[in-house]
Amino acid sequence: MAARTTPRAAALVAARLLRGAATADARHVPRPSCGRVTRAARPFASDSARGALVARHRALPADSALRAHPLMRQKTGRYSIDDFALVVDEVRLGDGMPIAKIVRPESEDAVLDMYVELGLLDHDPYWAALWPSSVALARGVAERAQGEEGGDLRGKSVCDMGAGLGLAGIAAALCGAESVAFYDREPLALQCCLLSAEANGLRVAFGNETDLDGVYADEEAVEDEDDDGNSSDDAVYVNGESSGKKKITNTCVVSASVFDWNAVPLDQERFDLTLACDVLYETHAVKPVASLVPKLTKEKTGVWLVADPPLRAPKNRARFVELVEAFDFSLARTRETTTTHGGSTDTVLLLEFEAK
Repeated sequence: MAARTTPRAAALVAARLLRGAATADARHVPRPSCGRVTRAARPFASDSARGALVARHRALPADSALRAHPLMRQKTGRYSIDDFALVVDEVRLGDGMPIAKIVRPESEDAVLDMYVELGLLDHDPYWAALWPSSVALARGVAERAQGEEGGDLRGKSVCDMGAGLGLAGIAAALCGAESVAFYDREPLALQCCLLSAEANGLRVAFGNETDLDGVYADEEAVEDEDDDGNSSDDAVYVNGESSGKKKITNTCVVSASVFDWNAVPLDQERFDLTLACDVLYETHAVKPVASLVPKLTKEKTGVWLVADPPLRAPKNRARFVELVEAFDFSLARTRETTTTHGGSTDTVLLLEFEAK
């Protein structure tokens, strides 16, 4: 997202010095929160003992079609995602729904070290962690695909704004959206989004997402059969009107773009559904994020779905609601949801805004 000047600079340096004094396990080193880690909101564990980690992942396997993607050649300083050890998490989206595979750096500490080395002390390394809000938002998206909370996603365009690892956008793509656009200021985060799209067998746009000549499709992942001749669970099933469930063939096209919320183009694309999580924890970010609501949302029909820990920054959230309603959007639904993943259970607040 856009550049930010915050007390995070001192926090990052302090964290780097603390970790330099560590001995056996860096995870035991006390570390400043950088605005995110609280008792009510913490990243899920990054080791296999918690049950979420399923595999190590090479950033760009030799046969990956993503090697030709322009975004995969972008760097932060001198670093690309190839410079990090990567792992794959599996996130269950709900009964009868797909399992999302998320590619991420094995340790957000390595990302923090990179920012300190490059002097990018206004950057937040914790996009590299899997957060409860992102899991709650992804499962909220899956519920929509099942016909709850506003209907299914077929034919809908979706934006994962401030995507980070892109779990919510991946969920939308797996659950029947027509297109998903990942927006973030950090190219490395967007590279993870594309790697996750590839890991889930999704089609990735190399340029204009409407140009199917520039799209990579993993045909085997989209439609495959097991040893018994049954269709693989890559298919999406939603509630049917008469037969209980029906199958959706996944044709979603995924794109990713570096995005600055302080420099939104005049011809900015607008979406049916915009997803955002953990974007209200800093007071100075509330107004810029709220200003995106009319800029990214289709008039009269667009929806924003926001996930936020209920106890972390309630004043920021209240101010966000006030600003959004001034743009002729109404807070249509608010609900708390309990999210369990990787042995951790957290409460997350989901807010849904609709254009008036």
